[in-house]
Amino acid sequence: MAKVVGIATGVVMIGVGIAQMNPVLIAQGIMTVATILLAPSMKARTASKNTLTIGETAREGIFGEGSTGGSLVDIFNYGGKYGTDWTVAIYALADHRCEALTGFYVQDKWVPFTGDGLVAGYKNQLRVDWRPGAWDDEVPAWVLANCPVVGGVPTWTANDRGRGVAKVYVAWKADKSDAKNPVWTSGSPWSSFLWVVKGLRCYQARKDSSVGGSGAHRWDDPSTREWTDNPIDCRYTWARGIYAGDHVDDPAMLLLGRGLSDIEQPPENVFAPANLCDEPVALKGGGTEPRYRIGGVFGGDDKYIDTDDDIASACGGYTVEREGAIEIVPGAAQPVLWDITDDDLIVGSSVNSSDFRTQTDAEWVNTVAVKYIEPTQQWKDHSAPVRRDTADILADGEAKVAQPALTLCTSGTQAQRVGEMKRRMGRLWRTRSLTLPPRLVGVEHGDWIRWTSKRYGVRPVPDEPVAIIYRVESDSQDKGWQNQLTLREIRTDVYGWTVDDELDDGSVAIDNPTPDFSGAPGGGDWTLTAELVSGNGLAAPALRITGAADSDTVTSILFDYAAGSASPDAEDDAAWTSAGTLTGSATDMLIPGVMAGTTYWAAVSYQIGAERTDRLILGPVTTPAAETGGGRMLLEDGGRFLLEDGSQLLLG
Repeated sequence: MAKVVGIATGVVMIGVGIAQMNPVLIAQGIMTVATILLAPSMKARTASKNTLTIGETAREGIFGEGSTGGSLVDIFNYGGKYGTDWTVAIYALADHRCEALTGFYVQDKWVPFTGDGLVAGYKNQLRVDWRPGAWDDEVPAWVLANCPVVGGVPTWTANDRGRGVAKVYVAWKADKSDAKNPVWTSGSPWSSFLWVVKGLRCYQARKDSSVGGSGAHRWDDPSTREWTDNPIDCRYTWARGIYAGDHVDDPAMLLLGRGLSDIEQPPENVFAPANLCDEPVALKGGGTEPRYRIGGVFGGDDKYIDTDDDIASACGGYTVEREGAIEIVPGAAQPVLWDITDDDLIVGSSVNSSDFRTQTDAEWVNTVAVKYIEPTQQWKDHSAPVRRDTADILADGEAKVAQPALTLCTSGTQAQRVGEMKRRMGRLWRTRSLTLPPRLVGVEHGDWIRWTSKRYGVRPVPDEPVAIIYRVESDSQDKGWQNQLTLREIRTDVYGWTVDDELDDGSVAIDNPTPDFSGAPGGGDWTLTAELVSGNGLAAPALRITGAADSDTVTSILFDYAAGSASPDAEDDAAWTSAGTLTGSATDMLIPGVMAGTTYWAAVSYQIGAERTDRLILGPVTTPAAETGGGRMLLEDGGRFLLEDGSQLLLG
């Protein structure tokens, strides 16, 4: 109900604004409506891809760079007194070989992936190993060593590779029940991971010299492929088929895509549109970005037409059928291939002409609010700035809002460009249907055609007819080779764009940074040494900690030490002896009264407000033996230091 009321309020604001000729009120009303009119299908789809899947699931792939919650392959525990200290989970991310794991979110915190092993910043309580989906990927040794054994048989063996499936092997250690600064503040992280992956390695026909391109790419040699987020190259690889283990020569191994031949999907057709997508577009803030790119998950259970539409929408384009092949034309001005006049119409054929759209026609648009996937918002769907022209709204008498859902678009500026194309197209209302003679049977779907007409041109008809450019929306030929066409008006300026057209996105919410008390002081900021302290002709062993705090928020610095051959647990307070607390940044802490010839460890931690950080452990160091001084011998006796005459020297 709140949503309905909100929309109604926005509509009233727009109506009053139009009546009063108040552009500010109109704009406020449009923002209200556009904010509320979410695209449920996109939100549901984004949420499903970013959520962990349990149980049987359809095969999935990743175009460009995208995010996925993955699907759970296995989960088990090991370690500790009860075999539950560590949890291991294996997640499948894509059913094809991928380029790289960029990083991941765990409990909403972004972690760049720097390589297999323990993850920095998690106190040795998190491990991630990545397998890209190569045919001979190996199972990590630590999984084999710690997996459950049932009936004397390990549940994981070296042969359980999951060939051709990109995976992550993850292990995390539970916090101790009395941990001062637990790592897993929200409980077990098993379902909170969101993986960001550079996905499909694609065949690029432009780089294949055997089909007219230039380069070493070959369809039948998947080792020549490269990662790309070019929409046309991604789509062509998908259309030709994605095969298990890259076995492109075995139709039975087809996992994803259509599995078409080079006859059904000619490689030479993708050269021009792929090059267009790579063209640089200037950005308002400086630099450039490719004209179009895509990133995201596609499913084996998605309809082919839906995948095609998702790709076409992301690049402001449309699908066409030409010579039996389905192709995608990215959004850009096209050359006019045909010129006709009224003399080219077949005598006696009918022409349907309309210069206006009906109230319910979705193509009549004056306001566009595009939704796309925003990587900086944890790969959630996000609204680009609303594209509108107040003069158009006043002329139409109401706001006519379109909200395209670009499920494979991950660039806000690209989303703006696509939205502006949609808005400008929404101002072109003319449609025509006509029949052309056999000599013009070559006019096909997607072609641009210029029609100079006295009868069906601009009304009222001037003395000199005005040529209008149309895009062919459909074509069909009858048995007499007559060509029936449906047309819609198009103009080259629909696709114009400059840096001045780019709007600032003021709706991106950025959380204030929260103090991170879990991390210990920086390892390079502190050093521990063992030395002899001289005084009154005597020299006794001592420990010295030197360094400086690495943060202005530190209120005090705490020092601890302990003796032993192995490093004490950083969180076990009972294992440490306090050496004192100092304030200030630059610090030199001397700890006298220690045993000679003994291995020692030291620890540094910070007090920040009411919180104490973890300990940074330093060492080990071994204290030197006592030395004589001024003719008197310093002896060690049970931790006391005695002069040779038996009198006691107290230090510390």
